[in-house]
Amino acid sequence: MAFTLRDPACLAKELVNTCVAANALAIWSLGQAGIIIKNHAGDLLAIDPYLSDAIERHNPGTEFVRRFPPVLPPEALAVCNAILITHYHDDHMDWGTLGPLALCSPELPYWIPAPDGRALQREMPAMAGQIHLAKTGQLIEAGEFQILPVAAAHSDYECDEEGNDRYLGYHITCNDLSLWHSGDTLVTPALQAQMHSLKPDIALLPINGGDSARKARGIMPNMSFRDAADLHHAIGSDLLLPCHYDLFSCNSDNPAWFVDDMLTRYPGKKFHLLMPGERFIYQA
Repeated sequence: MAFTLRDPACLAKELVNTCVAANALAIWSLGQAGIIIKNHAGDLLAIDPYLSDAIERHNPGTEFVRRFPPVLPPEALAVCNAILITHYHDDHMDWGTLGPLALCSPELPYWIPAPDGRALQREMPAMAGQIHLAKTGQLIEAGEFQILPVAAAHSDYECDEEGNDRYLGYHITCNDLSLWHSGDTLVTPALQAQMHSLKPDIALLPINGGDSARKARGIMPNMSFRDAADLHHAIGSDLLLPCHYDLFSCNSDNPAWFVDDMLTRYPGKKFHLLMPGERFIYQA
């Protein structure tokens, strides 16, 4: 079934024209794990934007073929205050997006987990000043957003020789609202305990899971839809936004199973399935 997508020009204008109340956040889905967040001050963050077809273009015959075209051109992200990257996989750190965006917005900071960010600074000296190193526990500021990098386990924790995590999520606060983008990760006791302490209002979690067939093809697992539902309940978040289920049919589980599980085991707990390009307003 083909996705019905919004006009990219209209969506780009909406990013600029949307006014957000002081006790609210505007959230747009870019598909896969990509989102844009806007606060009351007009600050914009993009996380893991995959707005190209670089994977299939550079790897003919790959099973990772987009189910729908990019919802925006990369250049539309020039209005953002920062780009946050959770890890190096091509559907999260996409140079088919980041390269064209850098040409039109060379001052826009890209926050990349330190192990791969440092390597990119060496390999791409012309962009070294644009690439910033995201490190677990070291606060990032972008406009009025406060951003805390959080270690992620995809499918285990991985650090460089200096102890910097290669996989991250981001806990983002503005005023009294908070959103946690977990990045690609499994649920671990340490992660659950940290998020129970932080108690984000919104949790954006992958639900594609993993299995032996995908493992045999080298596809790393994420938390399952049941894991995401359990974590949402355990940490006391108000709203769960599932992700990582819509773009690649080869690495997905049916989101209807997630819906059924939530309604069966956690009736009354809030969730919303974002469609590609959809704007969602969260208000406290």
